[in-house]
Amino acid sequence: MQRAHDRLDHLAWLQRRRRLRCCEGGRLRVGRAAAAAGGGGGPTDTQSAALATAQPSPALQPREVIETVMCALHRRNQDTPYARFGSEVAMRFLSPDSPASQRSLEQFADYLSQEWYRPLVEWSEMRWDGDLVLLGNGAEAYQQAGVRSSPTAAWVSIRWILARVLAEGGHEEWRVATVFVQEPDSTQSDDLEAAALALPAEAAAAISRWRKRQMAEQRLSPADVVEKVMRALRTPDEPHPLHGCEVAIRYCSPSNAASRLSPQGFEAYLREPWYAIMTEWDELQVEREQPEAVDPDGSVVLQDALVRRSGDESWTVVTWQLSLHSGTWLTDSLTITE
Repeated sequence: MQRAHDRLDHLAWLQRRRRLRCCEGGRLRVGRAAAAAGGGGGPTDTQSAALATAQPSPALQPREVIETVMCALHRRNQDTPYARFGSEVAMRFLSPDSPASQRSLEQFADYLSQEWYRPLVEWSEMRWDGDLVLLGNGAEAYQQAGVRSSPTAAWVSIRWILARVLAEGGHEEWRVATVFVQEPDSTQSDDLEAAALALPAEAAAAISRWRKRQMAEQRLSPADVVEKVMRALRTPDEPHPLHGCEVAIRYCSPSNAASRLSPQGFEAYLREPWYAIMTEWDELQVEREQPEAVDPDGSVVLQDALVRRSGDESWTVVTWQLSLHSGTWLTDSLTITE
């Protein structure tokens, strides 16, 4: 018997209800402004001017940090009033543990030249998709947002992960740890090289440098991610309550509806009978062969894990779909086959 739960349909329904509750009208214009000067959308004149003095602060809440960084990354502010100004402001708000914080200003700007980061640069409207989720006893914050480039364009999901860091002066403040954009990374160097041919030499060189860094930073394989999540869910309250759910949420992609759940909400979902095997298995085997590619470029794959309880003769197959985002494999959905 097969039980398929692709894209976590039940979670999607639940999150639609929550989204309507937390986002009046379904959209949030950054800073609650209707549009930027000139009617083009994006940051307003006031928001853009405020970037010159924008700094991390204990008074800023996660959504305020996200709004500031989004305004800084917008193409309107990338090179105004001087070259790479927007990147400079955005880097002020990066967590020290973020790999991007270790890059030069030039390298950070290189990241933004990639096709899959275009939504961060070209957005016209922004909305919050779901509530802010706190993990690790309030040390981390996860927020899903949607952006689009025009009133008729499709919404693109962006997942923000923030961390509380100890700043100079002994106070804590929210900083950006990671940003995952809905569109998976391309894993084919040929695609990047072909795109580079149409760009100026400096931009083409930037793509090449970025590609080499991405491959060097990629560590966990799809099988590694699946095993890590499966083992965390098997002992969900070790080393502290809801830890397993926190791990699972951390490895959700922007397109996974579970990424918008709190650990408590994720735990309730696991109590559904068809997911019982996820917390009851006694044997686990994760296939270590090359996972099956869903997309031609290999940025979306299927990874199987076999589980069974003690005494069971047959195995249950848990098939995970994963996609690559900023060099990290994240889970999109799963299918359980008994």
